[in-house]
Amino acid sequence: MDAGARDRRAFVDERRAVSVQRFDIVHSPHYDARWGAVGSAHGDFVARMAGLVRAGGEVLDAACGTGKYWPALLAAGVRVTGIDQSAGMLAQASRKHPGVAVEVLALQDLQDAVDWHGRFDGLICVDAMECVAPEDWPCVAGGLAATLRAGAPAYVTVELCQGPLPPPADPRQVPGEVIEGGGYHYYPARQQVCQWLDAAGLAVSEQAEAGCYWHLLLTRS
Repeated sequence: MDAGARDRRAFVDERRAVSVQRFDIVHSPHYDARWGAVGSAHGDFVARMAGLVRAGGEVLDAACGTGKYWPALLAAGVRVTGIDQSAGMLAQASRKHPGVAVEVLALQDLQDAVDWHGRFDGLICVDAMECVAPEDWPCVAGGLAATLRAGAPAYVTVELCQGPLPPPADPRQVPGEVIEGGGYHYYPARQQVCQWLDAAGLAVSEQAEAGCYWHLLLTRS
């Protein structure tokens, strides 16, 4: 790995570490009060995904945060397992739903978590992929797909950029990345997202644009 690649990898790892710290300390105590409401499009796609899962099937909520979508999933008669890289966010989720199994696990580490592979009848990964750097997108998409049984549904959102991006805050940034207030977001091109998903074995069955998000209902091939 040359110096430029090492600098870039260091940048991505730094942003991940900062994200964990921000969600553990800054966001988790107040997340539900600020962002706990479920938008209509999000709620509709969660319901569509859950409706495709067999009764009593197990759904993975990847990057589950405080478990804001668990009431809808549990009401649909499925079992839920939540993972997140933030122990602080998982603590809030477990406080509300102590019966749901949780584990501290980052999206970037799912591909190597072989015990999780082929286990789930459905999956959601909502309002989280914007925190994934472009070089990590392929492994994250592959990790999400790996957890699913063949033919299982998944609901994934991709945040859409609203207006022009601000100038880079760090010389190691690449196009589509934004750092504001310490937070990191990446806005990939839609064609690139489709290529990454296709390579992972996730086919788009339904899609919609609403609430600054691209909502994708996927099927594991």
